[in-house]
Amino acid sequence: MLRDAERLRKQLDTRLPVPVLAEVVAAWAELFGVISFELFGQFNRMIDARDAFFDRAVARLARAVGLTDGEAGR
Repeated sequence: MLRDAERLRKQLDTRLPVPVLAEVVAAWAELFGVISFELFGQFNRMIDARDAFFDRAVARLARAVGLTDGEAGR
């Protein structure tokens, strides 16, 4: 995956370190998955507190890519 991230880094002409860019791509995919699950009813009868679940998921993804210091959302 790091090779793919390096290629993407060059295509995007970004200075993000390759490992960080790899985390960003993974976080984007996870966020897309959470949103898709909500839109298509995959959380029905599984998660009632969807707002809290989404907030927690987004906070975890933000920490994974370094957007927060780890204290937000607690």
